[in-house]
Amino acid sequence: MLPEILKVAEEYGLTFNPRYHGKKETLCKCTFCEEDSKPGKGNKFYLSLNTHDQVYKCWYCGVSGGVLDFEAKLSGLPYNKVREKYFSKRMKPVHPAESLNARQLRLIGWAEYKRKDHNDFKKNRESVLMDWKNYEHEGLVKHFALFMVIAHIENQAARQNELLQYVIQSCHKTQIYLLFNRLLAEYVKDEDERTGWAKEGTEIARAAWKASLSTYDFGMDKVVYNVVFLYHMLEMDKLQTPIKGAHKKQAIVNDKMSFAN
Repeated sequence: MLPEILKVAEEYGLTFNPRYHGKKETLCKCTFCEEDSKPGKGNKFYLSLNTHDQVYKCWYCGVSGGVLDFEAKLSGLPYNKVREKYFSKRMKPVHPAESLNARQLRLIGWAEYKRKDHNDFKKNRESVLMDWKNYEHEGLVKHFALFMVIAHIENQAARQNELLQYVIQSCHKTQIYLLFNRLLAEYVKDEDERTGWAKEGTEIARAAWKASLSTYDFGMDKVVYNVVFLYHMLEMDKLQTPIKGAHKKQAIVNDKMSFAN
């Protein structure tokens, strides 16, 4: 039996709207985007808990899911660890591809395949896992690049906040585990200590920053377009021969602007 989402929320100290506490739709402050905890929003409660179906959704940032996912996000534990807490550990190890949920599989084009023929899906688990890893890497790189560009916008607080909310919502849509938290963890590191995907994202962010700065256009569409375009340019560059690719990549690197300047 699934745990009660209300008890999970109480265990982790969420702030409830007293008028709705314990009802079918219980409202509380969103601990993920914290938009309703900002000054002047004391009467706002964006996170909705459905105590009948044991699901949740924030009506501001869009994060949603079931009670196990809810506890995983609140605790910072992997989903499988939370599941084991309530349903005990399986004796037989589960292939990572089997642990991907339906929405994750849909994002990489395998959901319908699994639904139609699960046995054949099992034969292709390594391909599924490789597709997910590629999708995850691309998501990490692009979102880190976006985050870096936004973090260095100056004297445009409203636009910066708008873009940051876009990134938060986009992170949730990717279905990549704790994506936004991982961006923050890499951001506070020295550049030479960052993981590979964060270094790649930083490189793309520098080029995207210069492209936006040339027109002083930091609109959401412009920043996203610059990052996506430059990501695919670098990916295409990797497919070139080593020598030709090295010359092209050096040209791109030479054209970047350092945030420190």
